[in-house]
Amino acid sequence: MNLDEMIIAVYCTVDDAVKQLLPQLPQGRLRQSGPPPLLSESEVLTIEVMGLFLGHAQDTATFDLFRRQHHTLFPVLPQVHRTTYTRQSANLWRLKEQVWQHLVNQLPHHAHLHFLDSVPLPVCRFARASFCRRFKCQEATGLQASYGFDHVARQTFYGFRLHLQVSFPGVVRRLVITPAHVADVAATPDLMQDVEGVVVSFLYECEMLSWSHGQPSFPMPSLR
Repeated sequence: MNLDEMIIAVYCTVDDAVKQLLPQLPQGRLRQSGPPPLLSESEVLTIEVMGLFLGHAQDTATFDLFRRQHHTLFPVLPQVHRTTYTRQSANLWRLKEQVWQHLVNQLPHHAHLHFLDSVPLPVCRFARASFCRRFKCQEATGLQASYGFDHVARQTFYGFRLHLQVSFPGVVRRLVITPAHVADVAATPDLMQDVEGVVVSFLYECEMLSWSHGQPSFPMPSLR
């Protein structure tokens, strides 16, 4: 399968998921008024997914790549301004989460064996943290960057922490982003909603827990 064939396959998968999920939205659509965008929701999500797959973490690099090399697969892309694409992509955050959960449930994974862990998400170099204005005050979202400690690098960082719940053999089922200072155990209830089975938790000093009805029922022998 070459790259163009892969892009088409991803688009078909995403488009099928979007068509199934749209009727579940209020009034069966994403926007309440205004003209429809030139790029469809499925096209925007496909570009974003493939851009990440190709190693482009920035919207600008992804947009420029597809506009330059893959415009034949997205005929209206040359007519779309980059800021319009970026704004449309950002506004689809709720649909992205729904598509993700829809597709995750179709992946083969162990329903009763899970792993919990977290990784730091710095927003700038530590030397710049004292005068960095990124995420200083996010009253609209309630999420604000703070200082935390990276136990792997053994150093303080400024930003957020990404908490993950992964089902064996490596399917990310849930994630929670918190300020860097928030303890790992504080995110566990959100990660383990409606989850049952055995949890290998690095948040609890690498212990195995039996999880049922959103609560750990009893600890199993330590892995240490």
